[in-house]
Amino acid sequence: MRVTFLTHYFPPEVGAPQARIRALAERLSAARVEVTVHTCPPHYPDGRIQATHRNRPFSRERVAGVRVVRSAVYPAANAGVVRRLADHASFAASAVATAPLAPPADVVVAESPPLFLGAAGIAYAASKRAALVVNVADRWPESAVQLGMLHDPRLIALAERLERACYRHAALVTVPTEGLVDELGSIPEAAGKVEQLPPAVDVERFASVPALGPGGGGPLRVLYAGTIGLAQGVATLVEAAGLAGPATVQVTIAGGGAEAAAIERRLAGGSAPNVELLGIVPHERVPTLLGDADAAVVLLRDRPLFERALPTKILEAMAAGRPVVVSARGEAARFVERAGAGIAVAPEDPGALAAALGELAADRGRAASLGAAGRRFAEKRLARPISVERWRAALERAAAARLSRP
Repeated sequence: MRVTFLTHYFPPEVGAPQARIRALAERLSAARVEVTVHTCPPHYPDGRIQATHRNRPFSRERVAGVRVVRSAVYPAANAGVVRRLADHASFAASAVATAPLAPPADVVVAESPPLFLGAAGIAYAASKRAALVVNVADRWPESAVQLGMLHDPRLIALAERLERACYRHAALVTVPTEGLVDELGSIPEAAGKVEQLPPAVDVERFASVPALGPGGGGPLRVLYAGTIGLAQGVATLVEAAGLAGPATVQVTIAGGGAEAAAIERRLAGGSAPNVELLGIVPHERVPTLLGDADAAVVLLRDRPLFERALPTKILEAMAAGRPVVVSARGEAARFVERAGAGIAVAPEDPGALAAALGELAADRGRAASLGAAGRRFAEKRLARPISVERWRAALERAAAARLSRP
């Protein structure tokens, strides 16, 4: 079976989608699937092409044994709607234009968002006579509307038509959460095609992270590692740290994104001296950062669309044996509570978040117990090999459906 992943995000960029797609591509390749990743030159989130690459019309390389092809992009920073749309549209166009130069495929997996890439997947798969699989990590344009990024009714209607076209042409629509299964399953163009392929974590990466002990003095060392964007509301954590105080918590924030500059300005004002902002760090450092922490925090804004989200940061913290404090509603909160791996509080509520962190600071035995439960759950239910087998079976079904068409 020959599979091509069509994705806007890929290493050496840092982020959850990049790490997820690379891990899946590597493991499928190791399972004797012919894998190609078609992506653009790395430029997320600052909009600058990384020094290791050039913005060429088309190039080829190998990344950890995976065949990677790249086509040109109009690089834009992860801020400002118009330039970001131009960024997304430019790569979608270049991917379709250079599809004849890319290797053959039986299945094309188009990642959405960005929505333009899902639409490009229609033409790309058709040019390869391949089955199209649309992987919906986050539903657009609904996300953009709820976050206040998209207002024009005409543009919204156009984007919704584009979304439905992606589902109509797809042989399979894959999603990570139960909420998205229910929601997309109610759309006529996607009905009967939606399959949940839950997220996974590379448990082995965190095997060397020492378990938490029941003792420990000093402030609770808290880590937030991830995107500092419109969806997360990291300012809630900064305010919670100020409320809890330096004697109770010491917070480290690792990441970048659209709101990173605002967080940096806020910290410069001295309102939260117990918060350290590291900036973007390589994904390889995440196990070490979690090993130096007593707890991890995951945040989502209080919007209906985030009630069906399940951030990868939760899985990594559980694999590292660290209790997770989730400031979110819906699936993320239920997931952590079901695993017995942490505490869920209302989103965008600094007081509730500060109280939860204070509870763990005061009861290190409970923190250790929650962390251990999370690690057990990750080892049993979230290991990468389980996910890869589910993906391979789904892709084989999509390829078989293509071959069976008259």
